[in-house]
Amino acid sequence: MAAIDPNEQLFDVEDATTSAVNTSVDVDTSFASVEMNGPSAPPPVGAPPPAIEEESGTLVITVTDPQELGEGRNKHTFYRIDVRPPGPYSDPISSIRRRYSDFQWLFSRLHTEKPGSIIPIIPHTSAVQMSKRFSEELVEERRGNLERFLRKVQVHPELEGALSLSSFFSPDPEVFEAAKREYPMDPNVDETMGEAERLTEKVKHFFVKTTVKAKAMRGAELEETSDGQQIEEIEEYLNTVSTHIKSLSKTTLALVKASEESSKNMHELGQTLFGLHQTYDPEKLSNNKVTALPSLKTIFSVFGSLSAIHKVKYDDNTSKVTQQILDIENSMKSARLALQRRKEKQITYNTYLQQIKNRTQTLDKAQHNAALNPTAGSGDVKIAEAQKSLESARSASKSALDELIQVTERIFREMDRFKANLDEELRGVYARHARVQIDYSKQLDGEYGKLLGDGSVTGKAVLRGNTNTGGGHQDADVMMI
Repeated sequence: MAAIDPNEQLFDVEDATTSAVNTSVDVDTSFASVEMNGPSAPPPVGAPPPAIEEESGTLVITVTDPQELGEGRNKHTFYRIDVRPPGPYSDPISSIRRRYSDFQWLFSRLHTEKPGSIIPIIPHTSAVQMSKRFSEELVEERRGNLERFLRKVQVHPELEGALSLSSFFSPDPEVFEAAKREYPMDPNVDETMGEAERLTEKVKHFFVKTTVKAKAMRGAELEETSDGQQIEEIEEYLNTVSTHIKSLSKTTLALVKASEESSKNMHELGQTLFGLHQTYDPEKLSNNKVTALPSLKTIFSVFGSLSAIHKVKYDDNTSKVTQQILDIENSMKSARLALQRRKEKQITYNTYLQQIKNRTQTLDKAQHNAALNPTAGSGDVKIAEAQKSLESARSASKSALDELIQVTERIFREMDRFKANLDEELRGVYARHARVQIDYSKQLDGEYGKLLGDGSVTGKAVLRGNTNTGGGHQDADVMMI
C-alpha cells in the first residue's frame, strides 16, 4: 500500500525537507531519550501541569518541554513525552523525546498496520516563515495537538498491538531509528521471486492498478464484498453528517466569537463614556441636581466590568467549546481517511482480478500458438511462464480479498464507536456551553443591575471563570478605567 501523504492538510510542513525515514541527515539520537524510572525532575518553567486522566487506571501521557535543535533548514523541535501512572505530578514510568516528523511517521505507520482504523489526525498548521514556525504560540499549539493525538491513540482499541507504537515509545533511540529505516515488504508479492522478477511484477501491478483507478474515476463498478451495500450506507451517513457538522461548527464558533467582539465593543464604549465624563462632571457642580439615573462615571465603570467579563467568558468558551468543536471536525476527517484506506484495498483487490483476466488471456494465447506450431520448442516454456504468472495473480487476489474483508470488518466496528462517540461529544459540548452561559449571565446581570440602582460606583469586579483546560478556576481582578 502506498504511503499516506503527510502534507495532505494533516500536518505542518516543518520537516518536509527531511523525511522521517531519511537517514542521510545526522541526528543526535542520544538526545531523543530521557532517563527512565529515575526521580522525576520538576516540571519545566511555563510548562502546563499534567492533566488528570479521564478514566481511572489509565496511564497519563503528557507532551511538554519543547526544545529547539539545529540551525537554518535543519532546525527542528524536540518534545518530551512522559508516560505516568494515574495521579498528578507522579514520577514518569518512561520519558522520551521525539520531533514533529516522528509523530508524522507514527500516523502513517498506524494507517499501514491497521488500515480502516479511525486514527486521530494531527491538525495542520501552516507556517512558511522560520520565525513563525518556531514561535511560542505555534509550538504551544502543536504541543497540545500532539498530546491529544497520543492520548487518543493510547486508548484506541483497534491500535492495540501495533508494532509502530512499541517502537515510538521505546526508550532506546536505536530501536526507534531502526523502525523508521525499515521499509515493510509488500504482502501481496511472492517472496520466492528473485529481485528482478519482483521489480517486473511491481511494474506490471502498477500499470494495471492505474488502469483500474482510471476506470473507477469514470464511474465503473468495482468488484465488492458482500458487505458493499453497508459501506455505501456508511459513506452516505458521513456525507450527511459532514454537512451538518460544517453548519454546526460555523454557527457555534460564531457564538463563541461574539463574546470576544462584545468585550472589544464594550471596552471601546467604556473609553468613550470616560472621555465624555471628563468633559462634564455634574457631581463637581455646587448645584448638582439629584437624579435616579446613573452617572456617566458609573456607566463607564460598568462597561469596563462587562468588557472584562465577556473576555473571560470567551476564554472559558474557547477551552470548553471551541477545541471540542475542532476535535469533532477532525474526527470527521479521520473517518473519511479510514474509508479511503478501505477503498485503496478494494482497488488493490480489483487490480489482481484484472491481472487474472489479462494473464488468463496470455495463457490461452500461448496454448493456442503451441497447438498451431507443436514443433516449436519455446511453446512449452511460454505456457509454463504464463501458468506461473496466473497462479501468482490468483494467490495475490486471494490475499487481497482476505485483507479487504478484514479492513471492512474493522470499518464496521469503528463506525459503531464513531457514531456513539460523536453523539456523546456533541451533547457534552452544548452542556458545557450552557454552563458557561449560566455562570457568566449571573455576573453580567449583576453589572447591568448597577445601572438600574442608585448609581453607586463599583471600582472593581471579581470574575470567576474556568480559563484553562485543566478544570481549575482563575480569579481575574479587573480594575476600572
